Amino acid sequence: MKNKILIAGGGGMLAWDFGRIAVEHGYDVLSVTHGEMDIADPSSVWAAIKGFKPNYVVNASGIDVDACEINPSDGYRVHTWAATVLAQACERISATLVYMSSCGLFGDDLTFYSEYDPVVLKTKYARSKYLGELEAQQHCQRVFVVRCGWLFGGTPSHRRNFVFQRIKEAKQNTVINSAGDKYGSPTLTSDLSEKILALLSTDLYGTYHISNAEGCSRYEYTTYILHSVGLKTHVEKVDSSAFPRPASTPDSEMLTNLKLQFSNIGVLGSWQEAIERYVASLKKDVCV
Repeated sequence: MKNKILIAGGGGMLAWDFGRIAVEHGYDVLSVTHGEMDIADPSSVWAAIKGFKPNYVVNASGIDVDACEINPSDGYRVHTWAATVLAQACERISATLVYMSSCGLFGDDLTFYSEYDPVVLKTKYARSKYLGELEAQQHCQRVFVVRCGWLFGGTPSHRRNFVFQRIKEAKQNTVINSAGDKYGSPTLTSDLSEKILALLSTDLYGTYHISNAEGCSRYEYTTYILHSVGLKTHVEKVDSSAFPRPASTPDSEMLTNLKLQFSNIGVLGSWQEAIERYVASLKKDVCV
């Protein structure tokens, strides 16, 4: 009998790739949207879990950083309270929970952050995510907390597909602006999915950083994307203050994946190589 995975947040970029790859690995997958399962409603969650009886539940649901800053209670409901609800339901059937967290839990020092660094919660989003980590681990014995890098991947049509959106923007403009003072670790959703599945084959529960190797600024990220598809659009390096937003995000969201190294699961390749692979897979959509 196949192991079963229930994915919450089925409309998201990660859920699309993770579900596809999990099926390729032989799992029986049910991916549900908010309309099909409200992760903050105990009765809705229990009905879905009782009906499907998953071995694993992946919580890929979430709301964005700025929405959390404007309405903090929404973040606490979706990221924190829902973690409690899902963890308790998983514990009832001895399922494993994967709680997708964030790289934005640290500070402004331009360094790479490991699983062993203390958190610095600059935003309401970060606080709601970190408290969700704690709730998940408190209420379920079998939890993988995954803090991932800046995600890209999935279908070109997804509104949060950073790579495709920058290509689209560059095709429509002779000059585009990009922040040179915000740093992170771009991470391909299919690569992330493979590492999560590798974790699920173990009982090494805990908190893991998963990102493609190395880091860059938003400016360097955007420049490399355009270079990879042969676009000559000029990218102007600007300060992040040129993009006013409600949330003051950390200057560095770069991750180092120490626990993947220590567990012998292994780390991912560079973000540059991941972009090249992803762009090649989208050739008909990004041809210039």
